[in-house]
Amino acid sequence: ALSPRTSRAMSTLAASVGRETIYALASAHGRAGVAVVRVSGPNARAVGALVGTRAVVEDDVERASASASATLRASMTASTSSASTMPRGFAAMRGVDVGALPPRAMRAVEFRRASDGEALDSGFIVWFAAPRSFTGEDVVELHIHGSLAVQRAMLDALGGLDGFRAAEAGEFSRRAFRNGKMDLTQAEGLADLLNAETEAQRAQALKLSRYGAQRAMYERWRKELMTCAAHCEAALDFGEEEDISSDVVETGVRARVEALRETLQGYLDAPARGELIRRGVRVALVGAPNVGKSSMLNALAGREAAIVSPHAGTTRDVLEVALELGGYKVIVSDTAGIRETADDVEKLGIERALKRAEDADVVVALDDVTSDVTSGAQALKTSAVNLSNKTVITVWNKIDALSPGKRRELLEIENEAAADGYDVSRVSCVTGEGFDDFVATLTRIVKNKCSTNDHVDDDANALAITRSRHRVNLARCVQALDAALDARAPISTMNPSPAAR
Repeated sequence: ALSPRTSRAMSTLAASVGRETIYALASAHGRAGVAVVRVSGPNARAVGALVGTRAVVEDDVERASASASATLRASMTASTSSASTMPRGFAAMRGVDVGALPPRAMRAVEFRRASDGEALDSGFIVWFAAPRSFTGEDVVELHIHGSLAVQRAMLDALGGLDGFRAAEAGEFSRRAFRNGKMDLTQAEGLADLLNAETEAQRAQALKLSRYGAQRAMYERWRKELMTCAAHCEAALDFGEEEDISSDVVETGVRARVEALRETLQGYLDAPARGELIRRGVRVALVGAPNVGKSSMLNALAGREAAIVSPHAGTTRDVLEVALELGGYKVIVSDTAGIRETADDVEKLGIERALKRAEDADVVVALDDVTSDVTSGAQALKTSAVNLSNKTVITVWNKIDALSPGKRRELLEIENEAAADGYDVSRVSCVTGEGFDDFVATLTRIVKNKCSTNDHVDDDANALAITRSRHRVNLARCVQALDAALDARAPISTMNPSPAAR
């Protein structure tokens, strides 16, 4: 057990966390035209100690409106710095009461170090009064020039103010969550929006973070469960007094629980579109050595991402390249050639290749049409890789080396395979022949896996589950509902489990 002194210290620390004023760079790290520094907390207005207002000279004040001049004069305090050291258009004044400035309005200012008045930069300041801010606290944003030196100087100056500290990773969002400005699904959506690389990821993340689409869906399910629980409790508490038949209540509640259970199971069984959009569609290039997997990766990437060599076994590890096809993120993996070998290192690479094929959403099985080596598709079939629920594209490479007669034979085989519903492409990674058709086929498959169809609930299917956490918790909820529907346990006597709640 903790000592009373330790308990008091921990309580004091926990209580003080929410009262600290934090700051951090809100824009991306690195050089830029403009950088934004965000400050949040009860003492955020103290940033005014670093501020001097631009163009506060007598002529400007006289030209300003009476109300604007009064607000500006009230916000300023006398400065000890010399006017001669300030750029033209700045008055010898420093120290602004940020709270006296109009909220959510940009103000041109000069930033100066609080300790010695040295000029740091010129830029803009805007403040948001609690609770109408991102975090629900007083928030001040400083818009400065984006050089590394200016960013560093501004962060150092903020660190010198009493009660200020650098924010931890994600702390602004955490404070927004704790202050009720967003729920967990919106926080996850915001993280997805900040990490979005494709149009599909942006659109999905915006629905989660800005419009709360996932939250509204889960809230409907929660209310349905609470209604069912309320009906059961009413029958137990007032059944005899109000002559309410427990059988009638149980029948009605059971039907509603069964319907909800089927709804949740339907989302679990639906294609994982939301997860695919968020993490990207995984495509594995597999086949025997020297069939052109690395050349295919380079062609897709538009650059020399992988080493291409005529010697078999060059690729021994998995090489990944992220692409965008049809607005969706695609992660293409080049793998080691599949064959029998005594080389321990190559064996490890082949194991990784088969594992990557096992985890892939789409498998591209490459074949060398000029060779009699076992095809990529055949190699996969003879391996222990489970190809169920996977899309396999068979690609015949090196067609530039075929004679006209062989080309006609290959075309007939391709047409027969396409008629049977198989995805087949003929390409030459050297000349580029057929490559556009292959990319079109791959793009079509990626779109089919990620995009919505003509079904009304397809968009909801994508939003219901975007992370593994959602899938796990929905599966637990279904298990709890199954237990409640078990004939051996009457539903009117069941207590909702935490997962069901």
